[in-house]
Amino acid sequence: MKKISTSVKIFMIINFFCFFLFALCCKAQDDSTLSKIKSRGNIIMGTSADFPPFESLKNGKIVGIDVEIAKNIAKKLGVKLETDLELKISDLSLSSLMFELKNGTIDFMASGFSYTEERARNVNFSESYFTASQEIIVKKNSEIKEPNDLSGKKIGVQLGTTGDSYCTNLGNMEVVRFDKITDSIVALSNGNIDAVVIDGFSADKIVSKNANLHKIPKNLTEESYSIGVKKGNTKLLKIVNEVLLEMKQNGELEKIINSYMQPEYVEESKSFFEEYSPYIIEGIANTLKITFFAAIIGILLGVLMASLKVASKSNKRMKIFDVFVTFYTTITRGTPALVQLFIMYYVIFSRISKNPITAAIITFGINSGAYVCEHVRAGIEAIERGQFEAGRSLGISERVLMSKIIVPQAIKNILPSLTGEIISLLKETAVVGFIGVMDLSLAGKKITSVTFEPALPLFIVAAIYLILVAGLTFIHKKIERRMKKSDSY
Repeated sequence: MKKISTSVKIFMIINFFCFFLFALCCKAQDDSTLSKIKSRGNIIMGTSADFPPFESLKNGKIVGIDVEIAKNIAKKLGVKLETDLELKISDLSLSSLMFELKNGTIDFMASGFSYTEERARNVNFSESYFTASQEIIVKKNSEIKEPNDLSGKKIGVQLGTTGDSYCTNLGNMEVVRFDKITDSIVALSNGNIDAVVIDGFSADKIVSKNANLHKIPKNLTEESYSIGVKKGNTKLLKIVNEVLLEMKQNGELEKIINSYMQPEYVEESKSFFEEYSPYIIEGIANTLKITFFAAIIGILLGVLMASLKVASKSNKRMKIFDVFVTFYTTITRGTPALVQLFIMYYVIFSRISKNPITAAIITFGINSGAYVCEHVRAGIEAIERGQFEAGRSLGISERVLMSKIIVPQAIKNILPSLTGEIISLLKETAVVGFIGVMDLSLAGKKITSVTFEPALPLFIVAAIYLILVAGLTFIHKKIERRMKKSDSY
């Protein structure tokens, strides 16, 4: 009996010690989060700015009910931390918000976010600040008149929303998932889908801007909106709840909601280019930046890998390099660039850096390096073997032979395919919008999210890509002509 009692005591001590360590870790995480906010001088809100009236783009800025609440949270934290806090807003797809919150790229997320038990396993939810419902939008001439008519139809939803869950669980319709609400509305307007299931107040705003759309006046579900905070971050969650309670008690929350539910004040109209050129300019700058630096990394890496692969064939001691290069090119060329981008940003960079542009540059640099490696290797192997043998017979080291004699000739031979690789790289960067980088393709999507008209933004983006590719082709031809002139001498 004494042995059992001693074992129980030891077990209780161990459990108490583990609980104590866990509490210390949670406190350290809380303190770390608040100290990071203090040291940065800003708090970062994550959202998907295509959900009026809670968040949407207006005159180049993100506005809405959630933004006003976030400003109050920033103000509250500014008092707590005795510093002037600036609110920063990161506009992402709804499906990316959870990753960004876990990685600490954003401090909290507010995007008309509904509480569900499944989400609560990964996110701490604040108190509710709004009660909403899922409703149906259809075209005015649609045969869908009530929820029962959805059976057998093609229904558009935003990926990861409660509307997505509702339609999926019914199982008697074809569910088409979109990253952005505006993409589903465009698909509905074009006749690609039969209806869109969306939150009611956003449905009202969207219908008011689209004369050919109609909302069916019957709720599918009822749900509550909350603000999401990283799991375990109880201090920030407490502050968020305090802010919501204060706003409810002093009537500020009701005032904000009512103001955004009113018909919008019509401002002096601007031309399309005056209104949306900042998105296009930022998109061009980021696209060129990523392409330029990724191309440099890709060329340097590709030349190095190709040189090692060729050199290993004549030197058995370097055989390990052949295995390494083969592994690198097989993995890189055998997996999609988008998956590599996600791994780099959400897995590797989650511990190193929060800069999505840097993650994109490194990802596309490594990806491009695998293709450049094969181009350079083919160019090297096209050179007469006599040049290798002559260099070695003269006592030239392998490094000097490759860097001064062989590789320059190989690059000259593969210049057309190298230019093609850079052009492909320019177009492949169109996926960086998935990690929140404002590139050309995302600029077009953002404009569409405001105008609900995809044709003009997409044609503009396509025209800019065409101009950039034409510019690269022109530079390639100039370099090629110059090289031919040097050959003639």
